[in-house]
Amino acid sequence: MILKEKDVSPNGVGRDGDERAFYGHKQEQDVAFQLRREFGEHQQIHVINDLRLEHRGERAQIDHLILHPYGFIVIESKSIVGEVTVNAAGEWSRSYQGNWMGMPSPIRQGELQKQLLHHLIRDNVEKMLGKVLGIQTKVGGRDWQVLCAISSTAILHRDKMPKDVADRVVKTEFLANKIREVVGNIFTEYLKAKPKFSKQELTDVASFLLEHTAQVSTASASSASALATPEPGSHVDEPAPHFSASPAPDIASFKTEPTAQRQSPLACKQCGEANSLTGMYGQYVSAPRTPPVAA
Repeated sequence: MILKEKDVSPNGVGRDGDERAFYGHKQEQDVAFQLRREFGEHQQIHVINDLRLEHRGERAQIDHLILHPYGFIVIESKSIVGEVTVNAAGEWSRSYQGNWMGMPSPIRQGELQKQLLHHLIRDNVEKMLGKVLGIQTKVGGRDWQVLCAISSTAILHRDKMPKDVADRVVKTEFLANKIREVVGNIFTEYLKAKPKFSKQELTDVASFLLEHTAQVSTASASSASALATPEPGSHVDEPAPHFSASPAPDIASFKTEPTAQRQSPLACKQCGEANSLTGMYGQYVSAPRTPPVAA
């Protein structure tokens, strides 16, 4: 049963945006499709896609969570084009266009997500599980598994992988079979007397997780909105510019004499007349009725 569908593509994730984010989201969609087709009507295998967790100051997002009567399966989707190898230390490498490079271990990532989920459920167990003879039921003894769903086009060198890694890495097209293998036959598990969730407990656990992820998503959206839009009261005015007063210039000192009273740089050498001068080419000037002389 699908309890939560895959979230829509986040803003900016597209062929024109971040290519890695685009193919990563597409891989998660492919896994969600396989889970819906195989377990969409299953009454004991519940699927939660994009489960957001926040607990003890830590955050995580589980790509796909399988909730079944005997426990939990955390599924980490990984889009990989090329070849994949894992050495004896559990370190992952991938090839891209003929070049090999290291990459974070999706198994390790899933283990950290599983650990946070375990802590969240254990610290809130009273909200999900009832009491038996006045004693609070715990989640101990349940199965906690991690699987990694790799792109079906990837080439896996399983012969070079540690067995515990190879057993948990599966291509998307074979994921449903692997989940059935992990869950096992319910009747067989019942004969083994393994602890299991009742139908009501399974519903309560699922409801708690759905409510939790909704609260985390709402809080994250509100935080992002607050960062994008400043509060009206948070505006800080810039300080007003400060101007220092200086004495006004003495306008009278800049007054010029009337044009008629200005001293001409030229004057008649004989009589000293500075007005009504005449000259043929500007080189000789003279007062009226005075022969031109050299200036």
